Order: sequence, then structure tokens, then C-alpha cells
Amino acid sequence: MEYLIRLFVRNHENDHDPAVRSAIGSLSGTVGIVCNIFLFLSKLVAGLLSGSMSIIADAVNNLTDASSSLVTVLGFRLARQPADQDHPYGHGRYEYIAGLTVSILVMLIGFELLKSGVEEILNPNTLTFSYLMVGILVASILIKFIMMLFNNEISKKINSDVLKATAIDSRNDVI
Repeated sequence: MEYLIRLFVRNHENDHDPAVRSAIGSLSGTVGIVCNIFLFLSKLVAGLLSGSMSIIADAVNNLTDASSSLVTVLGFRLARQPADQDHPYGHGRYEYIAGLTVSILVMLIGFELLKSGVEEILNPNTLTFSYLMVGILVASILIKFIMMLFNNEISKKINSDVLKATAIDSRNDVI
């Protein structure tokens, strides 16, 4: 986390500066986009090869997690806009809106996964075992665990509810 922040964020040590805080939050969202797109593609391949609807559903979950990360990036970028005539106190509330959007997406994804899980229990499919599938799933758990730690630490560093919610979502994905 510290390495990425030092590499991509100017004046990173001044994390109370709104511009630096926004850059750190945007970096976290960008890492989330990259990791979740990678996980989506990997799980989609594993799910299609094995015929597992649950792995394909988890791939779609990663795609929506990438969308949540995009909302996070946009929220931080909009929030760093300076105060203007229509927003005399600045645009900081955009971060709260981004957090609300991420929370709603997490709830919708949970509902969809519950629904697809019940459908899979009622109409089970025969699965094909694959070491590739197992490897992808183990790698996915490790990546999501690292993302949980990454977002949790950054949320503490910049006091961000959006990144705290993202860390919780990654924790839930690991579980």
C-alpha cells in the first residue's frame, strides 16, 4: 500500500490535504478496478470450463465490484472540486453519495447471489473438476484478502467510509 501511494501520489505524506486524500482514494479505486477485472476474466473462464454457475455468478460479482470501484474513483474525483457559487462548502458530499451507491450495489449483488444460489440448489448441475478452476479460486481468495487489507488500511489512513465499505465487501467475498 505504502509503495503504491509513494509511487502514484504526489505529496503523499500530506494525507490531510483534500487533493492528496482524493488521489489516494482514487488510487485505491483504480487498484480495485484492475484486480476485479482480472478476477472477472479468470472466474469467467473457470466457470465456463467447469460448467459451474456459481463461479460464473462470482465472476459477475467481480464485474460489479469493478463498477463499485469506478464509482469510488468518480466520487473522490468529484469531491475534490473546489467550492463554487452553487457549492460554497465544496463538493465533499460526492464521496458520501459514492459510499451510498457502493452500499446499494453490495446489497443488490448479495440478493442476486442468494437468488442464484437457491436456483442452483433446486436445479443442480454436474460439475467438471479442474485444477485450473481450483487454482483460480484460491488465487481469487488471496487477491480479495489482500484487497480487503489494502482498502481497510487506506480507509483508516484517509478516514474514508467508502473504502471501509469496499474493504467489508472484499472481506465478504473472501468468506
